[in-house]
Amino acid sequence: MQPMPAAKTTVSIDGPKFLINDRPTYEGRDHVEGLLFNVRTVHATFDDTLGKVDWWDDDGSLSGNDHAGYGKWTSPDSASANTRRFIQALAEYRTHGMLAVNLNFQGGHPLNGKPWIVQGHGSAGARPNGHRDFYHNSGFNADGSIDEAYKRRISAVIEACDRLGMVVILQLFYFGQDTVFEDEGQLCSAVDCAVDFICTGGYRNVIVEIANEVMEGHSHHDILKPGRVGELIQRARGRARSWYNRSLLVTTSEAALLGSRQWTPEQIDAVFEACDLIVTHGGDNIETGKVGDASDLVQKVEYLRSRPWFKDTPRPIVTSEAHGQRAFDALLRQGVSFGLHSTCFQTMYPPRWGIWDNETTWFFERVKALTGCD
Repeated sequence: MQPMPAAKTTVSIDGPKFLINDRPTYEGRDHVEGLLFNVRTVHATFDDTLGKVDWWDDDGSLSGNDHAGYGKWTSPDSASANTRRFIQALAEYRTHGMLAVNLNFQGGHPLNGKPWIVQGHGSAGARPNGHRDFYHNSGFNADGSIDEAYKRRISAVIEACDRLGMVVILQLFYFGQDTVFEDEGQLCSAVDCAVDFICTGGYRNVIVEIANEVMEGHSHHDILKPGRVGELIQRARGRARSWYNRSLLVTTSEAALLGSRQWTPEQIDAVFEACDLIVTHGGDNIETGKVGDASDLVQKVEYLRSRPWFKDTPRPIVTSEAHGQRAFDALLRQGVSFGLHSTCFQTMYPPRWGIWDNETTWFFERVKALTGCD
């Protein structure tokens, strides 16, 4: 892979604020300066190289599907077309104030929002082979090397974001596909290969998120669970420093952080003290009345900020899977970056990218108004 021309966009942090090219994001805008509004778009580089199912086919006739009819999913052509459509939509996200998008070398949960597909029910972590009996969507090969076609798609998105002054939160592992690795050695090699990919490519607009939704019961490898994921955070950061003399922002995201029988206080402290920034998930829970300032997100933020290591070294807190207008307002009051989680950007039909009339419109309109983007 040839490195891209000199990077136009460099992401860094200064205390609790995000900087792009050494200036606070949304500089001078009250209440949002230093934040990083983002949208979860992990299926922008999706592919299914297994080809056993027709779940991704869309001839325009699927009931309940208001996305564009893209026809039969055929790897790799459909994957490339999906990524091209996403890149074409990036400028629209940017004009609505989005400064970051989320990618994942192993995608997300493409069956989310499809209750009629029974294989998607329950946790992928409870299945011995995750979701890989049904489809294969991994940018990593079994030995940890990066699949060349996947690499090209991720590179194309990173470089398009660089041109637009945007950041990529690049996740490495997802619990539906982590069984591509038989052992920890292969998984650690994947971390090394991802760091090499970023550094040799000259990418400065990338934040590394080791794994999506670290918790007990999700991933199949112990090193991706709360007790040990800190090892991979340190590994990625250390490789960037020792091999490339680079500072690389590294983090991981949580799930069920304050749930019983999930994270212990000791694990929370060890993992998130090791992170350059903190990534949380959650939002309004209408069923229980835990909305706005009472939402699980605010509880997590308040807990993390109470820890001695956070008081000593404040750092940005960003959500990459959040939902609910009252949660948005509450996080804004807390000075926390909101990242949209939505069925429209989670479900693979494949997705219809860009800003269009669905349940997410409020988010893009609010961010555009707050940030003064046009």
